[in-house]
Amino acid sequence: MNARLVEPYKGRLLEGPVWDASEMCLRFVDIKNNYLYRYTPATQESSKLPFKEDVTFVANTDTSSLLVTTRDTIWFVDTKTGEKEMFVQFEDLSETMRFNDGGIDPYGRLWIGTMNEDEETPNAKLYVVDKSGDINVALTGLTISNGLAWNNTGDTMYAIDTPTQKIMAYPFDEQTTTLSNGRVIYDFSNEIGSPDGMTIDATNQLWVALWGGSRVVCIDPETQQIIDAIDVPAANVTSCAFEPGSTRLYITTASEGLSEQQRTEQPNAGSLFVADIDVTSAPIYLFQRK
Repeated sequence: MNARLVEPYKGRLLEGPVWDASEMCLRFVDIKNNYLYRYTPATQESSKLPFKEDVTFVANTDTSSLLVTTRDTIWFVDTKTGEKEMFVQFEDLSETMRFNDGGIDPYGRLWIGTMNEDEETPNAKLYVVDKSGDINVALTGLTISNGLAWNNTGDTMYAIDTPTQKIMAYPFDEQTTTLSNGRVIYDFSNEIGSPDGMTIDATNQLWVALWGGSRVVCIDPETQQIIDAIDVPAANVTSCAFEPGSTRLYITTASEGLSEQQRTEQPNAGSLFVADIDVTSAPIYLFQRK
């Protein structure tokens, strides 16, 4: 299966796609160019909202605002005006530590990970934040906290720390604010590329973007096998997200980390792609502000 080009953004580090059902558009970020993007498939129109620093993650809320993270701050952004309202600023992040990928759990809470920009020091964390702004540390000892997903019954959480090359599964319920008793459901050590962002479909299969792997792979958590794959004409594939009600899977990529020769060979690296597959989206959860 092959992905096709949607829009040639020429971004440095496109990441974090999520479908916005209220406005029938795809939201995603370009971390290094400091943009929050909107793409509307019906009109093929695209727009971007600039930030003053790295913008790392976007999610829907149960109001007319988006939840957006920058290096060390969580914001609410009005979808009509673009006005930004600070929600939480983390005081304990160093100059080389920033927010990275995140997710909204079935109970409306934000889970947001960090990464050390040297990409080697295992001192990053995964946090959980509720609507009151209360913060709990869920995991420590991470290096690049990345893709998160929950199964359709909400009793299992999946998480990636990219340098480990593993997807972990953790028991989960509404009371969970720390993660323990994790088990490996897939190890990419023998694959080309490293696991980055991921999403889950209506049949509980995980779709995982491979940085350096030029593809998205589908993992069955039960059999712990790759059961499908999408080839992408860009080496650094960062994340993916379904458009609910369709079988379209949108895929983000990056030009960051490529040599000049690789950029020439991959002219659409840093662009948005889409693939048509035979499954649909799992529920997309909203951050609960109300």
